[in-house]
Amino acid sequence: MMRSTARMISNLFRFMLIFEINKFWIFRVTESTINARVGWADDGAPDYDEDEEVQDIEWDVQHYDNIEDALELAEYLIDNKIMRSDKVTIDREELFNRISWEKDRYDAAINTLLSIKVDMLDEGRKTDYFFVHF
Repeated sequence: MMRSTARMISNLFRFMLIFEINKFWIFRVTESTINARVGWADDGAPDYDEDEEVQDIEWDVQHYDNIEDALELAEYLIDNKIMRSDKVTIDREELFNRISWEKDRYDAAINTLLSIKVDMLDEGRKTDYFFVHF
């Protein structure tokens, strides 16, 4: 149990890095959900408030056989600055050509990455979610 809990938390953290978080607090972990809070760095805005630049999240943990590939792909997007907010800034074909994986592996990884959703909680209610799209 402990190992899989650590892995679930790690997977959530790695996914949320797409959204340029720099803070990550875990509140509650069960076998099926993780409740956490993420935050963002001061981006130079004159009215930056550390207490407001946070978002409570809840992940209904999804289990994918190829989550490692999906998260590796996410890290490639981050490292190569191919993300703007939640949008991949190049098309699927160009990304495939850049990453140089076998087609089946790439298709499975991108489909998994695009299917991950992490709910945003505002005052305990699900109001929106984090996801990746083209």
